[in-house]
Amino acid sequence: MKKIFLILLISIWAFGYELKLPANVNALKLVGGDLLIGLDNAELYWYFTQNKKLQKITQLDKIKNFYEENLSPRIYSIDYLNGAVLILSEGSFGGKRLYIYKDKQLISYDLHSDGVKKALFLDDDTILLALLGSNIELFDLKTKKIAKNFVFSNSSLSDVVLNETKTQLVAGFESGEIILFDVKNWQKIKSYKNAHKDNIYQLDYKNQIITSCSTDRKLAIIKNNQEKSIERDFLIYTCALSKDGAIAAFGDNEKNIIELIDVHNLKTIKQFQNQDFLLEYLIFLNKREFISAGYENKIIFWSIDESF
Repeated sequence: MKKIFLILLISIWAFGYELKLPANVNALKLVGGDLLIGLDNAELYWYFTQNKKLQKITQLDKIKNFYEENLSPRIYSIDYLNGAVLILSEGSFGGKRLYIYKDKQLISYDLHSDGVKKALFLDDDTILLALLGSNIELFDLKTKKIAKNFVFSNSSLSDVVLNETKTQLVAGFESGEIILFDVKNWQKIKSYKNAHKDNIYQLDYKNQIITSCSTDRKLAIIKNNQEKSIERDFLIYTCALSKDGAIAAFGDNEKNIIELIDVHNLKTIKQFQNQDFLLEYLIFLNKREFISAGYENKIIFWSIDESF
């Protein structure tokens, strides 16, 4: 597909700058220092942070339901490995579809389950699928079949993340339980039940440190098998760790504040006044910068040196 470079409209604010997009954000993935962006018009983009250019990669096929045709499918998750982009999207009539984009070719795979909510690369030929029904599966791209399945519990799976080497997985559940899982040996390592008592919205896992946020209004930090948490007077929908795991970020959607805390003592480092939208994504680009986004046609870039 012909590459299209767009000159961006960048607004300079105290927080850094704002990236305007052609449509609302559905999915984000940090690759190196750059961003993979999935939009609700089914387009996928690279954003190169150094030269601030947006490059369209591809657009997914239209889908249909019982009432309409030529609909843009929702993108649920994106991942990247060795030049390949993995996309989990909506399929026709409520189904789910998997795409691999590599070498300017877009290949689609039909999935047997409509309950897949996240897809992650394990290696070039193996995809880890997280399902709503409290289980994970390994999908073999060569055979197009499920190679392994693991059922955790009766509680619905909320979110999963892999560590940097793709050897361990952290899973969060509707019950508030967090499970550390050995992907290679395909077995549980440890269960954490004290951090939360209600549905987990989001997880992050960096440098052997876990952070999680939940309906119980808590942000939890799990480090060296110790569970600690802080509580706020608002629901915490999104959270993230810096690359070294030293800083955790989370958002207050009622006051539109992003807060950074020291993972070691849980004390507030800085606060940032976010724009007026529901936060769904926080990602650290490096030690000094992070981004915030929601279901909007913009991404906000922040410098940790700027706050109020």
